[in-house]
Amino acid sequence: MYDELSREQLEEALQEMEKEAEELKDERDEWESKAKKIKADFENYKKKQDERKQKWQRRAEEKLAEDMIQIMDNLERAILSADEDSTIVKGVKMVSDQLYEELEKRGLERINAEGEEFDPNLHKAVDTREHEEERKILEQKRKGYMFDDKVLREAEVVVGENKK
Repeated sequence: MYDELSREQLEEALQEMEKEAEELKDERDEWESKAKKIKADFENYKKKQDERKQKWQRRAEEKLAEDMIQIMDNLERAILSADEDSTIVKGVKMVSDQLYEELEKRGLERINAEGEEFDPNLHKAVDTREHEEERKILEQKRKGYMFDDKVLREAEVVVGENKK
């Protein structure tokens, strides 16, 4: 096919092929660039979805912890209202401790109160009592809880008040 062409015609055909090859290379580069952009967009989408999933999972765990606090309160009331040496009370205490340990693994923690200084972010003063140390927590009426550094319920406390 190229045997019958002159040198000029061959050079012209070669230039045309080189031009077509360059256009194809540009088109390939463009498609490659689009593919990389789509891949990056998809990776960002996956990352955002994973973050949302983790956020919702933590929120569900937080909500479960909030609900379980009420159950732990009821178990503690049952323990306090019965004979301490009863095997049933010991069993209820074991269940209560196990429940708290499982919730603690997921981020729940009790707020320390008794003997601490009153902090309105963590404690709710339900009463005051005369005491030489102002703002010292003298008694805890109800336990407080946090979940991942968020207060779920303030500890209800009696606070010392210096009336001098």
